[in-house]
Amino acid sequence: MTQISNLNTAASSDQTFGSNNTLNDLQLDDFLNLIIAELQNQDPLNPLENDELIAQISQIREVGATEELTQTLDSVLLGQNIASATNLIGADVVALDNTGQRVTGNVRVVTVNNGQPSLDLAIAPSATATTATGEIQPGTYDYEVVWQDPNTREDFGLEILDVNTNSFEDFAGTLQLNRLPPTPTQKQIYRTDRSGEGGRRLVGTIPATATEFTDNSADSALTGDPLNSLVNLVNFADRVTVSLSDVGEIRPPTN
Repeated sequence: MTQISNLNTAASSDQTFGSNNTLNDLQLDDFLNLIIAELQNQDPLNPLENDELIAQISQIREVGATEELTQTLDSVLLGQNIASATNLIGADVVALDNTGQRVTGNVRVVTVNNGQPSLDLAIAPSATATTATGEIQPGTYDYEVVWQDPNTREDFGLEILDVNTNSFEDFAGTLQLNRLPPTPTQKQIYRTDRSGEGGRRLVGTIPATATEFTDNSADSALTGDPLNSLVNLVNFADRVTVSLSDVGEIRPPTN
């Protein structure tokens, strides 16, 4: 008569289990249906022996136990990952976003997507070095980005402080401001000299929709008057979502 193949034999074959392996797609109900079909179609003159039936049922129970164990372990792992993620709220982390770019931000919210924890980061405007050659001398710089409200005529701005060129491996005299907010009017970019002190002078102007600015000007090129108007400083941050598994560095929240 036809019998179900020994499950242990199938599991120990040379076939590599993968995402396309048919056995991996079988559920516990499939094995139960197979054994019922076997009993219904057995030869009445040569029925399945009791010990053979018990052996097959035991193997099916092992498969079911393995599935339940896997589900339990997956649940434990998910709970552990969620606990780890929530402990990061308020911390600054360095991670890779969904485009593979390195981002640094503050963890604000934890969500679970497709069974995996994700972190919502607040990414503030920042300055980075480019490989382009420029005239900026090594030093520490403060930037201020200013725009005007077209209705009230008030000036608003944000600061990018303590931009130390020694922290960049590829600094060649050019800095780039990143993640600047879209504004209702054009943005004016002001900068200190390499001492990081003294007046902030105009280094360039960019359109209202621009979110980046490239600076390659020497201190001697900043000849305009220092910024002396009253500016309403605002805190601005983009929201970026990263996977917990893509976090590479953690800076714990400070009390």
